[in-house]
Amino acid sequence: MAARGLLLAAAALAPARAKVVTGEARLTGEFTEHDVVKFAFRVGRGSAALTVWTEEGDDYASDELKAYAYLDDDWDKVLRATTCDEKVKLARWSAPVDLRKDNALDAEWAPWRPPASSKFWAHRRAMTSSIRTHVWYFTLADCSLERYLHPVPAVHYRAEMRDGDSHLPVDENGLRPLHFFNMVTAFVLVYAVGKRIALAAAGRAKKGDGDRDVHAAEVLLCAAAACDALSSFFELRHLAAYASNGVGSHFSDALSAYFEALCDALLAALTLCIAAGWTLASRLGDDEKAGRGPLRDETPAEKAASAVAPLARLLRAPGVEASSGLLGWITLHLVLAQWSRWEGDDFDSFHDFEHWPGKLVVVVRVVLFLVLIPVALRTQACAGHRLRRFYVGWAAVGGAWALSLPLVTFVAASLPPYTRHRTVQWVCSLVQTAALVLYALLFAGRANRAFREASTVGDGGANLDFGSSLPRRGGAKLRFGGVKVRVD
Repeated sequence: MAARGLLLAAAALAPARAKVVTGEARLTGEFTEHDVVKFAFRVGRGSAALTVWTEEGDDYASDELKAYAYLDDDWDKVLRATTCDEKVKLARWSAPVDLRKDNALDAEWAPWRPPASSKFWAHRRAMTSSIRTHVWYFTLADCSLERYLHPVPAVHYRAEMRDGDSHLPVDENGLRPLHFFNMVTAFVLVYAVGKRIALAAAGRAKKGDGDRDVHAAEVLLCAAAACDALSSFFELRHLAAYASNGVGSHFSDALSAYFEALCDALLAALTLCIAAGWTLASRLGDDEKAGRGPLRDETPAEKAASAVAPLARLLRAPGVEASSGLLGWITLHLVLAQWSRWEGDDFDSFHDFEHWPGKLVVVVRVVLFLVLIPVALRTQACAGHRLRRFYVGWAAVGGAWALSLPLVTFVAASLPPYTRHRTVQWVCSLVQTAALVLYALLFAGRANRAFREASTVGDGGANLDFGSSLPRRGGAKLRFGGVKVRVD
């Protein structure tokens, strides 16, 4: 099964045939223009093929229905223009949409054909750029609707874009190898962490690794890595479908977005909970009562840490509030992922974080960073010198991961439009994969030994089976077969 998945993913590395967009436009006096497609063409020669048709029996009463193409250099001016006539003056080229039944299509349009008995118009144009890469915006407009009303039936369109020999827009170049690399790396990580859990379940874990105990964070880490791998896998399936039909698989693309959202949610929860001292609850409680740590003579940084102390205490031990919060956190990410898919074709957005749901994700990451750092500082100060190395490493990795998204979206805003999607995707994907790997190394390294010894995983306390009484000391363990998972 794994080999088949790799073969399917590798097949997605083959170039797609073309980008194909279909839709329906219903122009009115209020909305005289309709956005069809935007596409990035490299230096060289590409092509744009547009087809417009009406259903049988529908007649378009105006001869001012036209197709327009705008260059990215002029698009901001187009957006600022207040009337249709002002906008179309900025178009680099236009073509009248002459809807007739006797229009002919040559062999280049095969195998696609407009519906039988429909009135249609077809236009193919070479897109040549000799200076730099450009993004072109294609629209349909009927400016006569601003001057007088006339019958306007729904018009259907099909746009097929080709960029030289690559058949993909420039902003998609290099993303398929990236997804393939992320998928393989994440699957290897799932295998490594899953093997550790499986060995503990079989009772063959090394004593130095905590005998047969498994930290619940390792289970969350394995789940996050699995979601990351599945997200890349389904994105590659989407690209493989794109290679055959120029449209892709909406189902695979949706699953990719949902698994990516799950990975983000789990990774954020894991980052914050460990930073708050998850499984160190009793030790931190003793330190706070003794007046140690950032609880007296506080600096401004320590005051910030004290301000988030109630949240830190909530995250240290599982309960109804924490469980409900985790469920709500995951739901929030899934809702934002679906909202982002609805906004994905916005003409003014070049990556997933330029529209409103994406901006909310960026805000969530900023808030996460602002909470994470003081929480981690407080935990490290209360936990003592032996855990300094672990928590400094954890805060560094978590902080870099949380802050990477806001930083790259800020930088991308100043880049040429056709580079934004690729830049954001590369940075975010690589940082997320690196964070998963570094977290796994932190749990496998010597710094984790001190964390295990200080946490309830290594306290030798009693186990908590389903239906049994509470342990005498330390935290709670859930037993699944032969493996005991520390959750408190």
